[in-house]
Amino acid sequence: MFSKVRVYVFLVVALSAYVFATHALPFDLEAYAAIFIILALGSFLAQIYELEVLPHHSLSTQMAITVASLFIGGLPLAIWVAIASTLPAEIMLRWNRRKDGVLRFVDVVLFNVGQLVVCLGVASLFLNRLTELSGLPGNSYLAMSLAFIVYTFANLFLVAIIIAMTSEERFRTVMRIGSKRLPLQFLSMGVLAMLMYTLNQESPFTLALMFVPMSLVHYSVQGYLKLGRESHLAFKKITDLLEQRDQYTGDHSDEVEELSVRLGRALGMSDEELEAVKAGAAIHDIGKIAIPDAILHKRGGLTDEEYEIMKTHTTIGAEIIRDLSIYRNVIPIVLHEHEHWDGGGYPHGLAGDVIPLAARVVAVADVYSALTTKRPYRPPQGKPLQYTPDEAQAIMTDMSGAVLDPRLVEVFFRRVISLP
Repeated sequence: MFSKVRVYVFLVVALSAYVFATHALPFDLEAYAAIFIILALGSFLAQIYELEVLPHHSLSTQMAITVASLFIGGLPLAIWVAIASTLPAEIMLRWNRRKDGVLRFVDVVLFNVGQLVVCLGVASLFLNRLTELSGLPGNSYLAMSLAFIVYTFANLFLVAIIIAMTSEERFRTVMRIGSKRLPLQFLSMGVLAMLMYTLNQESPFTLALMFVPMSLVHYSVQGYLKLGRESHLAFKKITDLLEQRDQYTGDHSDEVEELSVRLGRALGMSDEELEAVKAGAAIHDIGKIAIPDAILHKRGGLTDEEYEIMKTHTTIGAEIIRDLSIYRNVIPIVLHEHEHWDGGGYPHGLAGDVIPLAARVVAVADVYSALTTKRPYRPPQGKPLQYTPDEAQAIMTDMSGAVLDPRLVEVFFRRVISLP
C-alpha cells in the first residue's frame, strides 16, 4: 500500500516524465554542446559545494544556472541541464543515506530532480503564453523576471507540499515563510540568471569566465560561515563549562532549545528567526557563569540580595556576546528572557509586545522546562520536586497575562505539548 507521500512523489515524477518526453526529445546536443557543458558542470558544482547558511537550509547558485539555461536555450536545454547536473549531484550528496532505506533514497532523488523539470515546464509555459498574449519579447528583462518569479513560486509550492506531508509543518506556514524569501531570491538568483543570459549573448566562454568571480565569492562566504560555526562552538564550550558547575543548567538549556524551536516553528517564524531562537535558547543562561556557586547551588530560597545578584545573569550574558556580530539577533533573547508580560520582570521591566517575540518564546519554553524538571530547592519550600505536564499547564495558564504571553502559552500546549 502506497503512502500519501509516495503517491505525491509518483505524481511529480510522472508529470516530469511527461514534460521531458514532450519537450526534451529530440535534443540537438551538437548545437548546444559548449553551453550545455558549461551550464551542467556549473550547476553540478553549485549543488555539490552548496553553503549551509542555516541548519537544513543551503545557499546555491544552482537555481540561477537552471533558469538561465531556460532563457538561453529554451525548455529542452534547461531540462537536460537540470537532469545532467542534479541527478548525479543528488546521488552523491545522499549516497550515505541509503541506510534509511533504498526506496526512501530513490524517492528523494527522483522527487528533487522531477520537481525541477516540472518547475521549468511551468515557467516555460508561462513565458510562452506571456509573449503570445502581450507581444512582449521572451528575451526582455521584464518577461524573464516574471518567468523567474513563476519558477521560484512553483518550486516553493511543490516543496511545501512534501514538507507538510513529512513534518509537523503546515503547508500555509511553509508557503508564508518561503514567500518572504522570494524578493531576496529574485534580487540575487533572478538577477544572476539574467546576467548569465546577457553574457552568453556575447559568447559561451564569456559566460564561463563568470564562474571565476563566483568561485571567489563562494570561498569568501564559506570562510565567514566557518567563523560563525567556530564561534557557536566556542560558546557551546562555555555552556559545557557551566554544565560542569551546574548539571541542571546544561540539561535545562538543551530542553529549552528544543521546545523553543518547536514553538517558534508553530508560530510560523522565519528560518532566520528560528536560528536566533535556537542559538538564544542554547545560551540563555550563559551569564550564570559569573554567578557565585553559593547562590547558584543554594537549595533554599534566595535572600533579596542574592536574588538581585542572580538577576544580573541576563545583563552579564548579553555583555558576553554583545560584540559578536553573529549573535546580534540573540542579544534580545539573552537580555529580555526574564521580562514579564505585565512589566514586572527584569532587567528593564518591559511589558507586552514590547518584549521581543523571540525572548517571549524562550521564556515559555524555559518556564515549562523548569517546572517539569527536578529542582532540589523546592521540597524545603513545601513544593514537589518536579511538576507533571498537566500541573505545569495549569500553573502556566495562571501565569498567562501576568508573566507569560497568553497567546504563546495557548499555542505551546496546543501545538508543541499535546496533553491528553
